[in-house]
Amino acid sequence: MATLTELTKAITTNTIGSDDKGQRAITRDLFYTQDNKGVQGLLTDDLKKYVDTADISRMKLITLDFFIPAFLEKLCSVYDVAPVFKYEEGVGDKDIELFTALIEETRIHSIFQESFLRCRLHNTIIANVKYASNLDRVFIDNSYHAGNTEVLTYSDVHTEPKIIYWEEVRGANSIWIVWDREKGFHYWTPKKPEYDAKINDIVGAKHPIGDNPDLLGPDYWPFVVYRYRDHSNKFWGYGMDAIVELIRSINVLLTVCNDDTIQETIRLLILNFNPTGTEGERGQLKTGLRHPLFMESAIGDSKPEGEILSANLYNKDVVELIEKLTDFVSKLHNVDNILRAELQQNLSGIALRLKNEPQLRQWAKDINILRPMDRDLLQTLVDVNNYHREPGRQISDGFLERVSVDYQEPRIVTDEKEDYELERAKWEDGTSSPIRYILKKNPEFNEEEAGEYIRLNLAVFNGIMGIGVGIPVDEEQEGDIG
Repeated sequence: MATLTELTKAITTNTIGSDDKGQRAITRDLFYTQDNKGVQGLLTDDLKKYVDTADISRMKLITLDFFIPAFLEKLCSVYDVAPVFKYEEGVGDKDIELFTALIEETRIHSIFQESFLRCRLHNTIIANVKYASNLDRVFIDNSYHAGNTEVLTYSDVHTEPKIIYWEEVRGANSIWIVWDREKGFHYWTPKKPEYDAKINDIVGAKHPIGDNPDLLGPDYWPFVVYRYRDHSNKFWGYGMDAIVELIRSINVLLTVCNDDTIQETIRLLILNFNPTGTEGERGQLKTGLRHPLFMESAIGDSKPEGEILSANLYNKDVVELIEKLTDFVSKLHNVDNILRAELQQNLSGIALRLKNEPQLRQWAKDINILRPMDRDLLQTLVDVNNYHREPGRQISDGFLERVSVDYQEPRIVTDEKEDYELERAKWEDGTSSPIRYILKKNPEFNEEEAGEYIRLNLAVFNGIMGIGVGIPVDEEQEGDIG
C-alpha cells in the first residue's frame, strides 16, 4: 500500500508516457487545446499505475485543462498588445488598403499570438498559408507539429524542410498530402510516403491534386517554420514536456485526493491489531467509505466490536505540494504562478519595475526570435494572395520592403502615477514631450494626430471645468473644438 510520500515520489520522478517525439507532441497538443476527453484518457492511464481499475471507474477525474494555455500566455507577452504596421512615405493607398484587408481576412494578430504560443510549447511548428477557392479566402493553419507532420530536411541544412507530408482522412480512407520543395511537386499518395535517398525522391504511386497532371505545385512555398530554439541536428527539437508531466502529476494527486479511496494512497494508521476487509487487485486492503476495515476477531460476530478506522487525509499537504511545484516552475520562467494570484497593490513603483524587468528582457529577446519568422509569414501571405487572385486584388511587388512591424511593450502592472510624474519631469528638461508620451500610449497615432488628441482633451477638460480656453489652436480648428 503506497503512502502519500511514496506516491508523490513515484509520480514526480518517473516520466509518464511514450518517448516517441510524435506521441509527445500529440500529448502536448491535448493540453494546449484543452481537449478534456483526451486529457482524462491520459489521467486514467496514469491512475492505473497506482489505483485499481474498478476504483478508477467510480472516481471523478479532476484535470487542470487551463493551466498550460494560461501559463504560456503569461510566458509569451510579445503580442499582448497587437503590433502596429507602419508604412513608409510614398506607399500607395491601394496597396495599404489591400494589405489591411488581407491581414484582417487571415486574423493575422490572432495568428501571430497563437503561432508563438504553439512554437513555445512544441519548440517548432509549421504554419501553412492556404487558399480556399470555393470560399475565395486566404487563411493560415498553424497546427502542424511533430505529432501530425513528417519533414525531410536538406542533408546540409537540418532546419530547412525539403519535403513535407501529412495524413488526411477522406471519407473512410486516409491519404497523404505531399509538398516537394526541391522539385516543386504537390500530390497525394494512398500510403505513407517512402523516401529513397538514392534517387532523392518519394517512391510509389503519386496522384495529382486539382488540375495538375504534371504534379507541379503553385509558384510559391506555402510553409513558414516557427522555431524557438535550434537544437543540433534536430528539425523539431524538444518541446516543453516537463510542464506537461508536471500537470499530469498534479491531475493524479488532485483526483486521488478528491475521491473516497484516498486512503489507498496515503499513510494508514493502524491501532495495535490486524484489520481485515476487502482485498484489491494487488492483494492490498481497500479503504474508504465503501470499504470499511474491522478487527479480525470481529468477523462473524453478531455484534462486532471492531472499529471503523479512519485515515489521515493529507489534502492540505497535497495542495501545498502543488503550490510549491507550480511556484518553482513559474519562478524559473519569471512569471507569476497562475494558481495563486499575488496582490500587486502593495508594491511600490520601484519594486514593480524590478519585478517586471525580467519579463521585459524576455520580451525583447522573443521579438528578435519572432521578427524574421513573422516577416516570412507576411511575405508568404502576399505571395499566396497574388497567385490566386486577379490583378486588381494583388499587392505590388516590393510592398513589404516598405512596411515595418512595430512590436509594442506588453501590458504589465506599473505605478501609472509615478510613471506619469517621471514623464512630466522629462518634459521640463526637454528630454521628452507630451506628444512622445501620447505616441507611446497610442502607437497607431502619428505626431500630428497625437498633438490633435492633446488639444481636444484639453479643450474638453477646460470646457467642463469652466476655464477659458488658454491653449493655442489654429483658426481653422476652432470651430471643431468649440
